[in-house]
Amino acid sequence: MRARLQPVLVLTALLVLLVASVPAAQAQEGEMAGDMAASIDLVTLPSSGSPLVAVRLVFNAGSIYDPEGKEGLAALTGLMVGEAGTAERSYKELIDALYPIAASISVNTDREVTVISGETHRDNLEEYLGLLAEVLLKPGFQESDFTRNKEQLLSYLTTTLRASNDELLGLEALQQKIFDGHPYGHSPAGTVQGLADITLDDVKAFYRKNFTQKRLTVGVAGGYPEGFEKKVTGIFAKLPEGAGPSRRELPKAPEVEGRSFTLIDKDTDSVGIHFGYPLSLDRSDADYYPLMVANSFLGEHRTFHGRLMQQLRGQRGLNYGDYSYIEYWESPPFTSNPSPGVPRQQQYFSVWIRPVVPNTAHFALRNALWEVDRLVEKGLTKEEFELTRDFLVNYSKLWAQTLSDRLGFLMDSEYYGMPYYIDEIDRRLAAMSVEEVNRAVKKHIQTARYDAVFVTDDAEAMKEALQADEPSPITYESEKTEDILEADKTIQKLPVRPTAIEIVPVERMFEGD
Repeated sequence: MRARLQPVLVLTALLVLLVASVPAAQAQEGEMAGDMAASIDLVTLPSSGSPLVAVRLVFNAGSIYDPEGKEGLAALTGLMVGEAGTAERSYKELIDALYPIAASISVNTDREVTVISGETHRDNLEEYLGLLAEVLLKPGFQESDFTRNKEQLLSYLTTTLRASNDELLGLEALQQKIFDGHPYGHSPAGTVQGLADITLDDVKAFYRKNFTQKRLTVGVAGGYPEGFEKKVTGIFAKLPEGAGPSRRELPKAPEVEGRSFTLIDKDTDSVGIHFGYPLSLDRSDADYYPLMVANSFLGEHRTFHGRLMQQLRGQRGLNYGDYSYIEYWESPPFTSNPSPGVPRQQQYFSVWIRPVVPNTAHFALRNALWEVDRLVEKGLTKEEFELTRDFLVNYSKLWAQTLSDRLGFLMDSEYYGMPYYIDEIDRRLAAMSVEEVNRAVKKHIQTARYDAVFVTDDAEAMKEALQADEPSPITYESEKTEDILEADKTIQKLPVRPTAIEIVPVERMFEGD
């Protein structure tokens, strides 16, 4: 659940040039320190030539810490800290104070962490740090801010997800299905009932318990003066030290059995399809990187070279986009590159088919399953591997163009206990072989067991078609090559064999009852 206090006013082109000048080795040497406060971890990314300074405060205070029946408390608390008034000024006065120094404070709560971040010109650093300290150390917890922020979260659930954004609706529904009964099993924004039951006293108690030194990692990057990092940790050492473990130990993700379908019944002209299952790895695992190459070959987000995109959209014109993922992707309708600041101890593999007309939905699902099966059975050729690897090495450089993103990826790497992610991609892929990729695919990728979500009109008719599992022939308005038509004869008969199908009216999604 991402919120932004005020747009960042920066010159993007200048920033890219400045950040590009930071040696990769500097990022890899980001230090963990606790000189001023033993419980606060510190990550630094100095760049003396940059006129900008970025600060990121990462709290282990995501939605997995929501009490049962109070789903949404972490996100609401984050908003009450970063998008609300303080004990000394109203929310409007805070915005007015940030505006003349072209600064920002952003808040994002995901499943495991809440990130409060921003950046400013180094000439305004003292003033900005004072405002950031005021926000974190002296939240106002005013009733008006509480009402406004609760309504914002409710609107996200009931208007954005249910009514206006089928893509985010399907993504969130898939995660809740995959992690049903798990701490990841509800949206960071919470549930309608959970938000209704949260009081302002609940927010204050969550803040006191979770916004502590022990749960905090401070990150600073850019052209900050000598000793600035110690000053920052000294300021936030005024937070309570905190008790208990710094990070929650999670149960194993639920085992996926069979092929379970959730059909979200909604008045919509198209059908959005997601399917996936948990993965037992993250960026710190050796298998992650060969799987990263295979995933890029199958369907890198918002690129056109993947097999899914080429076959479903390029060759058959079924829809707009077809992608696969080996970890959570933040706000996919609005982002072109992976976003830092959403680290998770547990991940999942998924395929996203967006969107298709209803009479081709069954075929589109079969076509995607066919391509995943093809990857498992045939693997990559040496030429396909080399082309994909070279693309990925270069493409990944675009993921950390800004100072804040580089700092964010560095802090994520610390979270995973690994070297700087962008550099690690270079290192791992340079020494990789096609055999490693194909071995990782056979170990981790399959279509025998998965959860699927359809956002569709007339869900009952869709259920009947899936249950019947009869061939789904397709016709085209334009001429197709013989190999496409020949492959279609097999694809249209590919067994889906759902083991369970549930219809959920869209108005029941995210209710929490």
